[in-house]
Amino acid sequence: SFLTTLRSGGGGLVQAGRIGGLGKGERVYSVRFAGDVAYVVTFRQVDPLYTVDLSDASRPRILGELKIEGYSSYLHPIGDDLLLGVGQDATEQGRPTGTQLSLFDVSDLRQPKRLDRAPLGPGWSEAESDHHAFLYWPRTGLVVVPFVQQAAGFRVGRARGIDAVARVVHDVPSATIRRSLVVGDSVLTVSDAGVKSSSLATLADQGWAAFPPVRRDMPGPPRR
Repeated sequence: SFLTTLRSGGGGLVQAGRIGGLGKGERVYSVRFAGDVAYVVTFRQVDPLYTVDLSDASRPRILGELKIEGYSSYLHPIGDDLLLGVGQDATEQGRPTGTQLSLFDVSDLRQPKRLDRAPLGPGWSEAESDHHAFLYWPRTGLVVVPFVQQAAGFRVGRARGIDAVARVVHDVPSATIRRSLVVGDSVLTVSDAGVKSSSLATLADQGWAAFPPVRRDMPGPPRR
């Protein structure tokens, strides 16, 4: 696996630098760029989290590496020196066992550490493959992640680690929550069935608006 830096030149992009040897024999599962630093996760049986210095684009270099079981498919900076990962826990043989959140301390890029982890249970989160499904609200440290047919809420920070708040459920059969957003003092969660409003502080239910059913007898466009 390689990380390549590019510069504009000659009317296009030209390679400035490259670093290889990231997780030999493994796949890249997630990458996050934050200023002059890149965070790269590879996985086959264990999850190496690499910190990469990009301050000199022509000579990127690995600063640190952390090996843990499982992997993170999505990485999100929490402040200046914390990184939250959404992914899968795994056995020593590399078999995924369920969704988990991992909180990493990257204040020392040469020695990244995992501060806390929160298993959600067997299954997958859409946030692992689509960052639009992930919500982080810095003012309160709230993280909301869709999981199976729920939205799992946590407070995240250095002192508290990953602290569970509540899980939001849409009480409609097969209603899978896909997105969440903050409006005023409420968290709105959206599924195919409707929108639920929950308290920003506690995620307690506030209100529900169902989407109208799709009519199957609507006439189609006129034929020409």
